[in-house]
Amino acid sequence: MTTTIRSSYAEAGPDSEWLVNQIAHALRNPIFAAMVQAEALKLKVGDNENLARSADMVYGQLKRLEGNVDEMLLLGRPAKLNLRSVELATVVTTLAEGFRKGLLGDKVQVQPSIAEPQQPVTTDPEAVSIVLERLIRNAAQHSEPPHDVDLELGRHDPDDVVIAVRDHGSGIADELCDRVFLPFFPQHAGRPGLGLAVAAKFAHALGGHIEIETEPGVGTEARVVLPIGGPAPLT
Repeated sequence: MTTTIRSSYAEAGPDSEWLVNQIAHALRNPIFAAMVQAEALKLKVGDNENLARSADMVYGQLKRLEGNVDEMLLLGRPAKLNLRSVELATVVTTLAEGFRKGLLGDKVQVQPSIAEPQQPVTTDPEAVSIVLERLIRNAAQHSEPPHDVDLELGRHDPDDVVIAVRDHGSGIADELCDRVFLPFFPQHAGRPGLGLAVAAKFAHALGGHIEIETEPGVGTEARVVLPIGGPAPLT
């Protein structure tokens, strides 16, 4: 018996988060395989400097592409949280040290400041780190070396805590201000423009939000506002 199947098409298209998730998963395996081959090539080139430079360049580009895919996965999949009592001062100081030592990518001179006293917060420290890492990287990308960034932990009101990331760059252009949290926009220096979208997603999952204040020629401050008691339970 012959079976005939007619195509169907939905004008709205597939759910955007689902689509991003599927694309990222489809890219991950071939990227990993290519990185393994690039590493093997680096070991085989010997004294051939031209081949060594080419192998390093290929590996570096693949590594950056791998990072872009990881960002798409963070954006496309649900934010799964592990809520517990957390000392945010530890999260802030650990991140600052990691950036200063270049353990989280390019070196950034992050100067932490912690208001006293601090109380434990019900949150997910890994999710908070995801938010702050992207805000710090964004601040570094838009400021001149040595990329001085202030990281300040304070209090917003009796119910909230605020973590501010402040750079001393050129500020955000007026025409971009209403689009900075959109995924894939704005793109900067070959980066896909996902950092602020990922940061906003996880900040909201934690029950908070991000506020950005910018002034041309002075710099930009991104404030992460989080509830001390954790996100409100789903109803």
